[in-house]
Amino acid sequence: MVVGRPSRLIILCAALAVACGEPLSPRDVAGTYALQRVAGDALPALLYANGSVNVRVFADTLQFLPDGHGTLITVRESEPVSGGPSSGPLRSESAFGFRITAGRIEVGFECPPNAGCVAVAPPHLVLRRTGDGLQAVFALGARIPLTYTRVASAH
Repeated sequence: MVVGRPSRLIILCAALAVACGEPLSPRDVAGTYALQRVAGDALPALLYANGSVNVRVFADTLQFLPDGHGTLITVRESEPVSGGPSSGPLRSESAFGFRITAGRIEVGFECPPNAGCVAVAPPHLVLRRTGDGLQAVFALGARIPLTYTRVASAH
């Protein structure tokens, strides 16, 4: 080895360290994101259909806090496939917790005791950051991708 000349391994390690940057943290994700598209369709859009009901989403907002918690605020309409009356559009809020794993944002919705929530272990929603927001690459039962745009802060 020649003294004064960096080895290829040192150069490679330095390049990888610069390319990887800082890991994503809950503080980086904190903010409000509004749903724009479901599987490429503008809102209102069919969010999911399970054979007995079609669920259309009119508005959907994810609010992430820097402490790893957040709230989903949504306006949806459920229409029975059998032709019965639709329910909605109805507004609802759901609390969630989230964590960052390998650069992905994994969301788990909270289920109060005796609420009859779907018994599926989290994550219920998996998102990746995009240039102007987030994109869901997995959403339990929903059509994907879900495309969210970051909402400017009111401060």
